Amino acid sequence: MLVSHVGSFPLDPSPGIEEKILEDLYRIGVDVPPYPQLRSFIDIYLEPLANIGLLEKKGDFYYSNIDKLLETEPPRLKVPEAELSIRIVREKKLGFKGLRAPVTGPYTLASRVYFDDPEKGLRATMVSKPIVVKTFFVEYVRWFVEYMRDLGYNTIFIDEPILGVIVGKRRILYKHTVDSIIENLEKLYSMKGETNIGGIHVCGRISDKLFEILSQVKGLHLLNFEFKDSPENINVVSYELLEKYDKILAPGVASAKRPVVESVDEISALLEKIYELTRGRIDYVSADCGFGGLKGAFDNPYRAYEVGLRKLENIVRAVRKISK
Repeated sequence: MLVSHVGSFPLDPSPGIEEKILEDLYRIGVDVPPYPQLRSFIDIYLEPLANIGLLEKKGDFYYSNIDKLLETEPPRLKVPEAELSIRIVREKKLGFKGLRAPVTGPYTLASRVYFDDPEKGLRATMVSKPIVVKTFFVEYVRWFVEYMRDLGYNTIFIDEPILGVIVGKRRILYKHTVDSIIENLEKLYSMKGETNIGGIHVCGRISDKLFEILSQVKGLHLLNFEFKDSPENINVVSYELLEKYDKILAPGVASAKRPVVESVDEISALLEKIYELTRGRIDYVSADCGFGGLKGAFDNPYRAYEVGLRKLENIVRAVRKISK
């Protein structure tokens, strides 16, 4: 079993900070680190669209016109921190077993772009328009999957927290369908010469229906959900589906919300339970989510960062304990 991390850290961007984080992750034994996300996982992918005039940013909100997005070919943009991290790993000769690229998914990005009053909630966002999701956002994100692969990231996770909201136990919102979700997600990994390991991360509670849908998506090998802050998720995990569709569960086993370091024994107990349920079909063990949510837990952000590191270090120890 390998240990990974979802992406974010509770620190602000500053010169040399990515290098420090990557060296710390190597020191504590994380096998497959992400490029450190020190900006919002939404801003990383939407701000570039605002910079070229496809979106308008007002405060914390992004706006656009439905027809404008439908009539525009998605641009091919870059992620500076992803490129910087690759250079650091190579120059410092950090011998990780792999590199993880967190890419914010099309549904989640669409859910943060408004065409109407934000007070109307999700129905005022592009995620309520399946044609916009398919035509613009899927193509936009598909480019980043290929781009990250070409940079040198061998594991690419689509971060789609909004899918836990859209796909309920009994119904799917905004005329999205099982088939359309599978088709859109499969398209993200449909580039030629595919060599990366594909994964998807959905934080929060998930439904049986969502687990079944994601299990069927070709190209997604790793299913990453949280089990510490959402222990009820263990009830939707199906070994039969994992085996049928050849999927691996990537479990989150430490809280990304509480600034308390779980003990190795506590993490091991949860990991053993998941291991038995899946009959060993687990890998890329991580915390529930990124550690951006720990920001503000302490007066000094470095204290929050140290808590996150200690969580990851104990996950490494728990995985080694289980592996033995």
